Amino acid sequence: MRRSRRRPLLAVATAALTAAALGLTQLGGVQSAYAATLFSDDFTDGDTAGWSKSGGTWSVVADDSPALHQAKADTDNARLFAGTSTWTDYTVQARVMALTLPADGAVALLARASGSTTYYRLALLPGNQVRLEAVRSGAATTLGTLSRTVATGAWYTLRIEAAGSTVRGWVDGVPVGSGTGSIATGRIGVQTRHATARYDDVTVTSGATTPTTPPTGAPPPATPTATPTTTPPASPTPTPTGTPPAGDTVVVAKDGSGAYTSVQAAVDAVPAGNTTGRTIVIRPGTYRELVTIPADKPRLTLVGSTGDARDVVITYDNASGTPKPDGGTYGTSGSASVTIDGSDFTARHLTFANSFDEATHDYSAEQAVAVLTRADRLVFDNVRFLGNQDTLYHNSANSSAIGRAYFRDCYVEGDVDFIFGRGTGVFDRCEIRSLDRGSSTNNGYVTAPSTMIGNPYGFLFVGCTLTTDSAAAQSVHLGRPWHPSGDVNAIGQVVFRDSVLGAHVKDSPWTDMSGFSWRDARFFEYRNSGPGATVTADRPQLTDAQAPAYTAQRYLAGADGWNPIR
Repeated sequence: MRRSRRRPLLAVATAALTAAALGLTQLGGVQSAYAATLFSDDFTDGDTAGWSKSGGTWSVVADDSPALHQAKADTDNARLFAGTSTWTDYTVQARVMALTLPADGAVALLARASGSTTYYRLALLPGNQVRLEAVRSGAATTLGTLSRTVATGAWYTLRIEAAGSTVRGWVDGVPVGSGTGSIATGRIGVQTRHATARYDDVTVTSGATTPTTPPTGAPPPATPTATPTTTPPASPTPTPTGTPPAGDTVVVAKDGSGAYTSVQAAVDAVPAGNTTGRTIVIRPGTYRELVTIPADKPRLTLVGSTGDARDVVITYDNASGTPKPDGGTYGTSGSASVTIDGSDFTARHLTFANSFDEATHDYSAEQAVAVLTRADRLVFDNVRFLGNQDTLYHNSANSSAIGRAYFRDCYVEGDVDFIFGRGTGVFDRCEIRSLDRGSSTNNGYVTAPSTMIGNPYGFLFVGCTLTTDSAAAQSVHLGRPWHPSGDVNAIGQVVFRDSVLGAHVKDSPWTDMSGFSWRDARFFEYRNSGPGATVTADRPQLTDAQAPAYTAQRYLAGADGWNPIR
């Protein structure tokens, strides 16, 4: 279900210049800076334009999405480079799959390639190892090694950060190691040695950002490092109390190969009031459990271990009308499979679902929430949200609090009001899929915002694609204004901009709700395309002069200058 697009090099350069120009923008009296995208390629255009070849047989082939393929198995050093030799501090990330990996093989991501044999390398190796190396004139020095399963045919997310003289590496959000190096500038690259492989979703961002971005002024997450002689265990063992040490990474696995067998058990083991980042790596499986991230456990990160969001599913099946064991029903908020009250939370490469089956129940209230957020500064990266009615409840701690979240390269599906609440949320390059309810005229509503009147920013969809499984043309609304308990101060705010709208979207896409007119809400579009984007009298459009006030950076900056965008 992962959706992404290649950005043409001209557009990337333009975006980088624009980001540089806006890098110190005065927002709410606070200067904020954010990383600019230097390069991005997901190979959906089917070619290797922008890359230079050095050995091997490279092409773009079909995978779950188009992917770069190196097919020559007997080449001892097949490389492909991109970018410029002048790049200095940056972070490069890519999804990497080894197809064949013999005893002398390697599949790698490269950073600061100042020549064809001089660079930093993060490699998947046989014998279940991932290694960060400094390679100079072909001679490799190990900076860090991590023991973990390396399987052919499986996707892994490799990431290298080069900042000054420090180089760090991660695989699926888990630190591999770090070290000091002397390679100051260079391009990025991909490489195989006596192996075949595929690569996808290559991104390069300027500046140095750790995989989990802490709030401004907060201490960064601790980054365990490995020396050339140190090999950390594949599955961390909990302390006798079950509490991981500060800044540690723990593994959850249903088969017992990790420190915990449930996600909630790993969350429970984190001490209240922790001040350092904690990472919970989740191995493949369906985890049928209710998960709550308490308010007194901020800075948690949940990461799917394979890099493929479909491999790790956290789900439950309560609905609003489901009877509670002690009487009454759960209600909409209580139906959530996952509830996030802890701020500075991050989720990557996994699926949150509510598997309530509407067809086999006849409740008077069938709202079924996959995720409820009531916290601030949240990041969801390559995450799927699955459900029907009320899939994603993006809210805040209370009506006077702001709850911000950044959804990057995510997938959200549902039918009725499936993205709703008073939170401030940016959906960046996401797929928003409307499910067919079997109607020829009304297959639901994408959004139902309840943004408070004092908050200028509700939901922003930028660079998104609105799709459907099979809903009829002209049968889905973009949204309607939700006034919880008739609150007249809940004046919904939504902008769809620079997005592709499918034919299922109505020409008059906004509608009333519970006696409140959509015309009194703050609903706008800007420069959308696709068969569902026809501009009519019932589709308010931002002007070119207004559009700069409705960007991802403006939505998320707040008073603290938060910038998770890359």
